[in-house]
Amino acid sequence: MRGLTLDGVGVITYRTDLPEPTLERPSDAVVAVRAAGLCGSDLHPYEGRERVRFGVVPGHEVVGEVVAVGSDVDGFDEGDRVLMPFTTSCGACGPCSEDLSARCTSGELFGYGDPSQPEVPALQGGQAERVRVPLATSTLVQVPAGMPDNDAVLMADNFPTGWHAAGQADIVPGRPAAVIGAGAVGLCAVVAAISMGAAPVVAFDPLSDRRDRAQLLGARPASPDEETTGFRSVIEAAGTSTAQRLAVQRLLPGGTLSVISVPTSDRFPITPIEAYDRNLTLRSGRAPVRSILDYLMSMVVAGEVTVPGEVAVTHPGVPLRQGAETYRRFASREPGVVKAVFVP
Repeated sequence: MRGLTLDGVGVITYRTDLPEPTLERPSDAVVAVRAAGLCGSDLHPYEGRERVRFGVVPGHEVVGEVVAVGSDVDGFDEGDRVLMPFTTSCGACGPCSEDLSARCTSGELFGYGDPSQPEVPALQGGQAERVRVPLATSTLVQVPAGMPDNDAVLMADNFPTGWHAAGQADIVPGRPAAVIGAGAVGLCAVVAAISMGAAPVVAFDPLSDRRDRAQLLGARPASPDEETTGFRSVIEAAGTSTAQRLAVQRLLPGGTLSVISVPTSDRFPITPIEAYDRNLTLRSGRAPVRSILDYLMSMVVAGEVTVPGEVAVTHPGVPLRQGAETYRRFASREPGVVKAVFVP
C-alpha cells in the first residue's frame, strides 16, 4: 500500500510497501481514502514539538469509501462515502454520554503511537490509500451527497473544532470577538463566530494572505501589532505562546479566552495573578468533534452555515508522493499555504 510515514523530526517518507489494513476486530471498518487533510497539529511531531512514535502513518482527517466492515458494524455498508473524525469513540461511555467524545475511555487518535508505551500498537493514520477505523459504528459519519471532498475533510476536524472554539468563547450576539491565527481552524472559527452573531469578528494574523482569506469570510483583518479595542471573547487558534499572549492582551476584564490550538509548551503565558486581577475565564481542551458532527452537519445540509472549503483549502488534490515537500512548505509557513489535502 502507498502512503506516508513520519520517520523522524522533519522526515516524511513516501512508501509503497506499507501493510494493508485489515479487520482486526468485529467493530472495525476499512476505508479507502479519497482525501486526507494535512492539519496544523500534524506539524507538532514533524517539527519536534511533540513526542510521538516514529514510523507511523500520520493524518487524522479522512474522507473515503467503506471497503470492508466487521460483523458488529451497524449503519455502514461497503461503498458508503464517509468521513473519519480525528479520534475514535464508543458513543456510550461517560465522556461520550456527556458530549465529550474526544475523551472517550476507549478512544484512540489516528496517526499516533504513544512513545512511552511501545508495546501498544499505534493506530495508523489516513495519509495512505486505506485506513482501519476501530469502533466504526460510532466513529464514522456519512457524507451528504453533493458535499465536496474538501468540505468533508474540514468537517473531520477543523470546522467542528473552530465551531467548538467559538462556542466556548462566550460569544454574545452583537458584541465583537477576536480570532488569533487565521489558519484553517482560525478561518473556521471566523465562520462560526459570525454565525453565532459576533459583530464584528476581527481576525489577527501576521501573514497578509491569511488576513485576506479571513476578510473573504466576513472578518475584519488585523495584523498582530495593530492597536484595537478590547474583546470579551477571544479565540486563540495559532498554538504559540506569542499568540496566546496576544490573546490575553486583547481581552477585556471579565473576558473569556478560548484556546483551541494544541499546546506544545508546558504553561500558558499568563500568571494566576493576572487571571485573578482581570477576572478572566480560560477554556481549553481537545474539541469533541464526533459529539458535534451530527448537529453541525444538519446545519450545513440545511444551508444555515457554510463550510469554508474554497477559502481554507489552498492546496487540494496533492498526490501522496509529494508529501515530504508539502510538509516542508507547510512547516515553513510559506505565504499562500493554509491547508493541503492529499489524494492517493
